[in-house]
Amino acid sequence: MLVNEAVNSERVDSGKEIKVKIPVGYHIKLHTLKVLKGQSISDTVEIALEKYFQTHPFPDVSALIARR
Repeated sequence: MLVNEAVNSERVDSGKEIKVKIPVGYHIKLHTLKVLKGQSISDTVEIALEKYFQTHPFPDVSALIARR
């Protein structure tokens, strides 16, 4: 995936906005959720990431550095 970061001036709570290239199949699924739920794609992705990081804790950064 290609990731480009830009400062997000529209959403005060997030502070950053990223652009990612995703497979067309994922885009179709996200668009379908947008139509069915009336929720923006960015909000859907944000909720999915929050749920992911709740079940997959981010590793301790100091432990990652110590492994080097």
